[in-house]
Amino acid sequence: MENMFNVFIITLREGVEIAIVLAIIMSYLKQLGQTKETGKVWLGAGVAALISVLAALGIFFVLGVTEIGGFQIILEGALKIIAVFMLTWMTIWMKKQGGNISGGLKRQIQVAISHGSTWALASLAFVSVLREGIETVLFIVGSAQETSAIATVSGTILGFGVAAILGYILYKGTHNLPLKSFFNAMSILLIFMAAGLLSGGIHEFQELHMIPEVIEHVWSTKAILDQKSTVGGMLKAIFGYADSPNLVQVIVYWLYLIGAFYAYFKPSKLKND
Repeated sequence: MENMFNVFIITLREGVEIAIVLAIIMSYLKQLGQTKETGKVWLGAGVAALISVLAALGIFFVLGVTEIGGFQIILEGALKIIAVFMLTWMTIWMKKQGGNISGGLKRQIQVAISHGSTWALASLAFVSVLREGIETVLFIVGSAQETSAIATVSGTILGFGVAAILGYILYKGTHNLPLKSFFNAMSILLIFMAAGLLSGGIHEFQELHMIPEVIEHVWSTKAILDQKSTVGGMLKAIFGYADSPNLVQVIVYWLYLIGAFYAYFKPSKLKND
């Protein structure tokens, strides 16, 4: 259940980002009286979603059939670390964008329509959805190593399902959704989850003695709270809890948390237009 929660959180957040982009594009096209062009937007989004799904299936297939020495362990560790850096970059980028996303999309739509290049709308939707889709795939693959296929699929469907509902509400404009609060809460959760994923990625390389542990067990809280217990598993999934971490894992975990939270909450510089 706790690992399904991991997948649900990442797909919900990334799904809402996709939903916001599509809702802005659709709403602005409706405002401009260009609703006939929405089919191209859905086509671009659909192709991007298909590529993302195929990428996920391909990575899972490679991981499933790769059993050559430590290559599978290296691949799993590398995917976790890549996912962490992509997720961190996108989280901080979204925070810095603030309210500029809507204006930027509208300008691109205006340019596409004024030049008669309506297929650029499909490209705009394609790039936006593919970016979030690949990021989601990497994070799910990285965090799904200890998650059953059913839990992964269930969490994904639930996350994207809720995101689709929120996107529809946003498009209809029937409710004023507290998106800023939502993204702040989701981003904080994801940073903690990413810290745990990064620690797990480091541990993969430590199993092959490619990265030293220095001190095997800095502390042990296993007698108090085993990470394999229900509560311990939940804390591991959300906050990266480990009952017996080694020194390098502890250092990497806290350095990442401090750096990521500093970058996220650091006031952005005001730009004069």
